[in-house]
Amino acid sequence: MKREPKRWQSQNRAQVYTELEHPADLFLEIRGSDLPALFENALFALYDQLADLEGFSDSRHETIQVKAPGQAEALRALLAEALYLFAAGGFVATGATVSLRENTDGEVEVQADLWGETIDRSRHTLLTEIKAVTYHRLVVEKLPSGEWRATVLFDV
Repeated sequence: MKREPKRWQSQNRAQVYTELEHPADLFLEIRGSDLPALFENALFALYDQLADLEGFSDSRHETIQVKAPGQAEALRALLAEALYLFAAGGFVATGATVSLRENTDGEVEVQADLWGETIDRSRHTLLTEIKAVTYHRLVVEKLPSGEWRATVLFDV
């Protein structure tokens, strides 16, 4: 099912992610109505921590494709690739659509289409410097309510 890209600037952060207590790094709990929405919200949480998304356009398109042996590993791989786009080319996404396919062996294939623009330091504000997406405390789970929850720890 193809999703329409949603602009993150109008997102209600409190409905999408919460910052959890951690003494040194950035630890987030992310929620979504289904697995693709969880991955989209995780991308939003990453970019929302990296930069003030106000003032960014959606003039540039990037696609990320990852494969991993499970849902949590796929989420980490997706976020790591998004962080690479930011670190290497200054790309900040303002919206995304994610599609997933889980194979019978548990392998998860993810494609994320991102819209945004390259940072212009004269117009945009950078926030948190994130160095890496870690495996520590990484969780993706379906809750009894049917919604999805993930925890992700970023090395800052």
